Amino acid sequence: MKKLLFSIFSLILLTNLTLFAQPKQDEPLMGPRHGGIKKQLKLTAEQEKKFDDFVYQHKQEAIDIRAKIQKNRLELEKMVNGNTIDEKKLFQLTDDNSTLQGNLKNSAVKSWLEIYKILNDDQKVIWSKHILQMGNFQAMREKMKGRMQGQGNNSMMKRGPNKMNRSF
Repeated sequence: MKKLLFSIFSLILLTNLTLFAQPKQDEPLMGPRHGGIKKQLKLTAEQEKKFDDFVYQHKQEAIDIRAKIQKNRLELEKMVNGNTIDEKKLFQLTDDNSTLQGNLKNSAVKSWLEIYKILNDDQKVIWSKHILQMGNFQAMREKMKGRMQGQGNNSMMKRGPNKMNRSF
């Protein structure tokens, strides 16, 4: 009976860990590519400083949030490895990580809006198109990830990097 209970909780834990092992949702908004968008926007010196400050602030928040998520994952791992599963603690850590993931996404949106507020009307059009393109990139990446996982780990190696399934 204990083995069955342990197996069930391990399955719940592994399911939750895979849910939290998602790509970084905030990176398309504030990732290393923001240098190109800054050139497209033709920011003034003042706007560029504010832009960089918002990006920095978001990255700092993202690091803190990800650290908390990692600590929770470590605690979950310790619980499972130590065979001392506390059901209440398991659900609490899972709920905490869900909240933290939401906070991470909210931080990215907040940064997007702060940048949007410092732009003139022409720049806002460029920024909005950039964000929409990055959102489409994110959706496409998710579809590809799902397809690749469904085909097995070696499927890309068999077809080669330039022969990926493009029927999405």
